[in-house]
Amino acid sequence: MASLKRYGRGLPVTAGVVGPANSRHGWESAGVDDKYARWDISQGVGTASADYRNELNTFGYIVEIDAYDKTKSARKRTALGRFAHESAAFGKPVAGQPLAVYMGDDSRGEYIYKFVSAKAWTAADANPADRITTGDTYLDNGKLYVAKFNSDGKGDWVELSISNPLIAAYAGYKFADQADVLVNARLAADAVGATKMDRPEWCSTNVANGEIYFTLTNNSNRAVNSATMPPDSANPRVYTDIKNGSTAQNGNPNGHILRLKEAAAGSTAITFSWDVYVFGAESSAAPGTVNLSSLTGDQDFSSPDGLVFSPATGIMWIQTDDGAYTDVTNCMMLAALPGTVGDGAKKTLNYTKTDGSALNVDTYVGKAPGADKLKRFLVGAKDCEITGLCETPDGKAMFVNIQHPGEGTKMADIADPSKYTSQWPSSAGYGAGKRPRSATVVITKNDGGRIGS
Repeated sequence: MASLKRYGRGLPVTAGVVGPANSRHGWESAGVDDKYARWDISQGVGTASADYRNELNTFGYIVEIDAYDKTKSARKRTALGRFAHESAAFGKPVAGQPLAVYMGDDSRGEYIYKFVSAKAWTAADANPADRITTGDTYLDNGKLYVAKFNSDGKGDWVELSISNPLIAAYAGYKFADQADVLVNARLAADAVGATKMDRPEWCSTNVANGEIYFTLTNNSNRAVNSATMPPDSANPRVYTDIKNGSTAQNGNPNGHILRLKEAAAGSTAITFSWDVYVFGAESSAAPGTVNLSSLTGDQDFSSPDGLVFSPATGIMWIQTDDGAYTDVTNCMMLAALPGTVGDGAKKTLNYTKTDGSALNVDTYVGKAPGADKLKRFLVGAKDCEITGLCETPDGKAMFVNIQHPGEGTKMADIADPSKYTSQWPSSAGYGAGKRPRSATVVITKNDGGRIGS
């Protein structure tokens, strides 16, 4: 029998025959990796180093790479916490002040976080000789906070620290130390009563004023009578959206974009003010309960996901990953010129619970974006997601990803191109009847000028 090798978290063991009871945990033929064994995370016989029971704890981190130097090893930035990071965005750097990194946890009812570096920012580090080592300086030591949004348009950053009595004495989980708090950041956020959000995905910092924007894609679990996720000020809508004339989509199917402004202390502030920049909605939806931002047919959208501020123009680009409004239009990208936190007004949404009691929710809505402040810029292929954006430094060329077009095609139909829900980009002359392909498109102005000028 060929010799076998068991890979156990860096501790290979060779043997001439199949091993003991836990041999299913990672046994592969010699010279073959353990890419299948690592997916079995059940506990075997012996210590944790002999199997993959702790594999799940290796995921959910921000990882930094140097895209310009392939010889540099990637760094896992564990100090930023472990959860379903959708993105991370630096706040506006100020020399002599710590750096702030803002993050969202892409899952229903999860949280918005901020990491504040222990070291103050040095302007020279914007162009370092060793980028990864510079990352070590700012991203390996600091404090992790979670956001609590209050009903008065203010909010608090609550530090996730083992010294916090709410965390140290949390009945739901016994934290061993600060490392345990970071590994189980979601549980620590539960312990301090942070605000459960409608799937925080991308975040981005307004280059003009330093305010931070978060896309909240949607949340089908938001419900008036929910014991865990009733509507609240920062996630105020609960409604039914009908798709294809018959399918009821409940909760907050269209999502919204929330923004916050740090208090005077800037990156180290532990309080902030907030409002909702814009609510995604169909233009025909009820203005008093759903289309709270008064969107028109030229600018309505659903399920914001990607979010990027252009350094060249200050334009905020909004990208959607939508399944709620796709009976009317495909995923899209919009251009926005947002104002500032507090430029709108308070609105109150009134709900009635099943027991007949009233649930009144105050929220804060930014100034309605008129036609000159929010425009649909492009619409993608059917069953695609618009995601990712990068510009050349002069702002004259933009790179945008068209991801998984035609993903709604049934598995039974993949052999028949006529049944694909999309054949993009074949319709653009790249071979009719071909399977759809994800791609990056490059956008330029006809006159060669800066996009948005």
